[in-house]
This record gives sequence, C-alpha cells and structure tokens, in this order.
Amino acid sequence: MATVVTRQITHGSRRQTLVQQVLGKFFQGEYQPNQRMTVQALAREWDVSATPVREALVELAGIGIVEIFPNRGAVLRNFGVKELHEICQVRRILESEATRCACGHITPNELAHLEQTFCKLAAAKRTVEWSETTQQWDDYLHELIYRSCGSERLVLEINRYRVLHQTLRQVRHSKRQNDQDFEHMEENAEHLRIVQALIKGNPDKAAKAMHEHLQQTPVWLERDLFQRQES
Repeated sequence: MATVVTRQITHGSRRQTLVQQVLGKFFQGEYQPNQRMTVQALAREWDVSATPVREALVELAGIGIVEIFPNRGAVLRNFGVKELHEICQVRRILESEATRCACGHITPNELAHLEQTFCKLAAAKRTVEWSETTQQWDDYLHELIYRSCGSERLVLEINRYRVLHQTLRQVRHSKRQNDQDFEHMEENAEHLRIVQALIKGNPDKAAKAMHEHLQQTPVWLERDLFQRQES
C-alpha cells in the first residue's frame, strides 16, 4: 500500500511540475500562442512518460491555457491582457470569500507572527533575497487562508488556478530581479492589511483588504508581462 501511495504522490508531483514548466515557458515567451503541443514531443522535451503529460494538458485545458483536439494533441491558446484580467477577476472573487470565511479560524499566535513578518518585509531593503522571501510568505498566507476557510468546494476551485497564479507571480518577480527594479511591488504592505483585519476579527474588512490586494495584481502583471514585451 505504501508503494502505491508513493507512486501516486510522485505521479501527481510530475504532473504539477509539468504544468508549471509549460506555463513558465509560455509566459516567458519560449512557447507561443497557437503552438501545437503533442504528448510525444513534450514527453521527450521533459524526459517523462506520456501519462503525466496527458494529465498536465488536461489540467491546462481546464484553466483555459490550451485547447485539446482529439487525436491531434493540444494547441496553446492566446493569453493576453483580456485573459489575464478575467483570470484575476475569478481569483479575486474566490479568495475574497475565502478570506471572509477564514476570519476567526486562524490562531492569534499565527496572525501575530504574520503581522510581525509582513511589517519587517514591508520596511526591508528590496533585494533579490527580499523578492524570494516575499514570494514564500505570499504563498504561506494565501494557503493558510485556504486551509482555514472551511469550504472544501471553495478550496477546490481556488486550487484549480493556483499553479497559474504562482507562475505568473514568479515570472513577474524574475523580470524584476533581472532588472533590479522592485518599485511598485507592495505585496507585503497589502498582505499586512489583510492580516491586521483578520486580527481584528472583522470578516468584511478582511475580505475587502483581500479584494483590494488582488485588484492590483492584474495591473502590475499587465505592465510587467505585456507592456514590456511590446516596448
């Protein structure tokens, strides 16, 4: 039984890694819209078996990144400013509600630690290390909220887009790191406002803070991922 479970975990991990790798290359411009993605070619490129590739393509189709054609593989769909804003809108709706539901279900000690962490990060010197730490605590806060919201269905829907959101963020941070340009990266201050609203036990204020935080996401992603490509 243990061997079966281990294989399932490894298999799922390969699928998730493939999804993230395809997304990363797509958003960095190495894969292009309308490019055909065959199972055989991807399996050779990433040195994996066909099964996790097929499952990764199905997952990518589920979030609107590829379109699958029977017996012909998949084709990368166009992903521009319109699609970016639509994806971010879905995330904003889901996570604002998750934050509302999580209010009162996260321990005071956990929230106090998060408040201290985001205060330090918001005031810290912005370096590559700061960028990497910011991403780690970004993941931690959002995942903590998912786990604490009490709705399996809500978590399921949020997780459908989780790798996509993380990849978009990673590409943005990578571009900023390469340019040593961390201006307008205010995630830590925005996360701090979410945590402080949760500390006060105000679900409406916490949901509003999350909404405002995620409202800024497509603005800066558009600037970093699309406007820079056009310039």
